[in-house]
Amino acid sequence: MEEPPGFREKPIWLLAIVALAIGQAGLAYQLFGGPVGLRDDRPVVAGRHPLHFYHGMLGAETLRQRAGTSCYDPNFQAGYPKTPVFDGGCRPVELLLALFPADAGPRAYKLGLFWGCVLVPFVFAIAARGVGLTVAGSTVAAALGCAVWWSPTVRDLLDDGHLDFLIAGLASVCFVAWLARYQRDPGLTAWCVVAFASLVGWFGHPVVWIGLAPIVGLYYLAAAPRHGLAWHLGLFGTILFGLLPNLNWLWDWSKFWWLRQPSVDDIAPLPTWGAVVDSWAGHAKLLGPAPFGWPLVAVGFLGCVRWLREGRRDVAALFLLTASFAFFIARLGTVWSPLSNGEADRAAALVVALATIPAAGWFAAWGRKSKIETGLALGAVGAVLAFGWGGPAVDPARKPLNLRIEPLALGLSADQQELVRGLMDRTTPAARILMEETPTGEAGWNWTALLPWLTQRAYLGGLDPDAKFEHAFCRLRGDTLNGRRLVDWTDADLEEFARRYNVGWVVARSPAARDRWQRVPFAREVARYKDGGDVRLFELDRPRSFVLMGQANWDHADRRKIVLTNVVPVDAPNPDGGPVPVKVIGLSLHHQAGLRAGPGVISIERDPDPYDPIPMLRLRVTGPLSRVVISWENP
Repeated sequence: MEEPPGFREKPIWLLAIVALAIGQAGLAYQLFGGPVGLRDDRPVVAGRHPLHFYHGMLGAETLRQRAGTSCYDPNFQAGYPKTPVFDGGCRPVELLLALFPADAGPRAYKLGLFWGCVLVPFVFAIAARGVGLTVAGSTVAAALGCAVWWSPTVRDLLDDGHLDFLIAGLASVCFVAWLARYQRDPGLTAWCVVAFASLVGWFGHPVVWIGLAPIVGLYYLAAAPRHGLAWHLGLFGTILFGLLPNLNWLWDWSKFWWLRQPSVDDIAPLPTWGAVVDSWAGHAKLLGPAPFGWPLVAVGFLGCVRWLREGRRDVAALFLLTASFAFFIARLGTVWSPLSNGEADRAAALVVALATIPAAGWFAAWGRKSKIETGLALGAVGAVLAFGWGGPAVDPARKPLNLRIEPLALGLSADQQELVRGLMDRTTPAARILMEETPTGEAGWNWTALLPWLTQRAYLGGLDPDAKFEHAFCRLRGDTLNGRRLVDWTDADLEEFARRYNVGWVVARSPAARDRWQRVPFAREVARYKDGGDVRLFELDRPRSFVLMGQANWDHADRRKIVLTNVVPVDAPNPDGGPVPVKVIGLSLHHQAGLRAGPGVISIERDPDPYDPIPMLRLRVTGPLSRVVISWENP
């Protein structure tokens, strides 16, 4: 089948794609409530955006210092490793923030989100050209891509902060489209697009990209016999092009994957076939509402059938196989806990995005048959421009189209700002603050991830209520502290807990937590606040020190180093069983492989805790020292 003229032959159509980008820019402005919201210093507080911003700042600072983004953060969870596993959504943020001045802050984050939205029509237009759609058809695909971006299926991902999945999903659409092109026209253009999509896909979400391996394997087995050595080398070259630049952080991702907290759900039995198959109504709900949900997928299926009738079996097979596999994973993610814990149901958005390309092909073919293909494409461009810049006049049309263009939540509420001021005024850096976590799903539930940045204090809890890694064990939520119900903690237990984790203050939100801390003899209520309910600050009457054994001044602690001065150790039993005691300094910091202490005469040891899966840190020294510096060298 002869390839229709593209944008190089008809460059005037590039203006249509630029117009779509302008319309998308107008829609993206609305995401921030207008240009003012885009340029001010209010952080995005929806979903996990606060967590990504906080980790993005840590990763960007580390990236400026050395070739890596993993670091040891002492300001949450008594010290934990910030890695590509927790959290993956910050990866594009830390790369973005590294390109801006260190004080760019929330403005750089919001600019990154804005330009990411603007690029969407270009991605879908490129993917459409990969499968050979006309320039008008590619314009329709780009317009449909804009609509899908603001549909509930994708908007939920954007609101929740799943930036890694969104990037990998967009890369997957281009990859699948141009992989088919590489089979029938293995030229430089096809190779470059497939290779670059592979690069972006691995960077976005390695699990998504690994999930494409069965599709690529089947494609290779079917296409390999038709081609010579150059084609094979080229295909493997695209894989290497995607992998090699990402190996640095992928190595960290593979190392720290095992830090994720195991769950009893990880060994749940496979669901029944009936639960997986479900019903048509269940499938439609998973894919999203009309028109840019399940109806678009249905039209996309018709587009694949049209390709089959035209003899383009390679393109149809790749899209059908990829979309079917993604849908199967999404279905499993709704009924099987090991995948639902990883939020695999998000793959449904990839099904809708993939369907956009064959659906655009079907609409374009219908337009050609009806002699209105050009008008159809220009009408789609006009619709996106109208929704982007039409203001209140187009608001009535959003509801029937199920377009969600309401602004993201920006900035702290007045109650949250008051709580931040209270923590600044009534606490000091001498001890940690035990922060009771807000249940996931409440408005602004993850804003507390910004607290170290806002207050320059260290916290236990508040990083992410749904964090699935071992260091997240230390948390207060409702009537449970560190996995034990608060009613089972004696006053002596709580006092030892506060000593070991150096807790000086407690922020209690739930009635159970407020009631228990009110009855603790060494705790007194010092302030009340509002943050979605009654919030109370308790001050603990106890010595405050991050040094558990021996004496030292805690001078400095950040992602680069922890500095102790005037260090005086104490004698402790020799862990090797020898008769001579050893001199040690015990710290209220979680041990992590790769921690190093200077001067070189210091050795780092583990101080196990039967109630914490992560041991604390102990330094074995030869005697008093004027200064000790602890840093993390990612092993």
